[in-house]
Amino acid sequence: MLQAELDLLVLAFQQGDKTAFARLYQHFHGDLVRFAAFQLHGQQVAADLVQNVWLKVAKRVHRLEDPAVFTSWLYRAVRWEVLDWQKQPQQRRTEALPDADTLVAKPSPSADTSLSDAIATLSSADQLLLQLYYRHQLMQQEIALILQIPLGTVKSRLHRIRQFLAQHSSVHVATPGAVASSDD
Repeated sequence: MLQAELDLLVLAFQQGDKTAFARLYQHFHGDLVRFAAFQLHGQQVAADLVQNVWLKVAKRVHRLEDPAVFTSWLYRAVRWEVLDWQKQPQQRRTEALPDADTLVAKPSPSADTSLSDAIATLSSADQLLLQLYYRHQLMQQEIALILQIPLGTVKSRLHRIRQFLAQHSSVHVATPGAVASSDD
């Protein structure tokens, strides 16, 4: 969905258009649940937390002044909801049952394994940054707004992470949108 279309949907949603809300929900919901599940290490509560965020968004969308920042506003709301949930002592002791897919061992190529191993050694903040940039394909400016850090910090962390992964795995980590050239 193009940014202009998102902006128009947000404006319509702010005016009370239920169809616009439904389209925004349909567009973002799956990615938001995956984003929450990543932060919670796959816990089943992710869908509930994202649902709570949608309820809050429905009540507070009129406060959003710039529809262009809706995406980062939404991801930041999910991030804060997850952090609030993790702060609750009874929730920290709760462990989710593993998904059926995680119980079955699946063979994976060694390149994927080495990259996965290298990513696993990164800090949780760096893993979150990778998740937002590569999995959710958010722009660096949006990531800066979500994580509430300067844009330059996002750029330097991504650069450092790419260098680290290149050194510690056999897989080259590409920048989305970069064109590969070959010297034949």
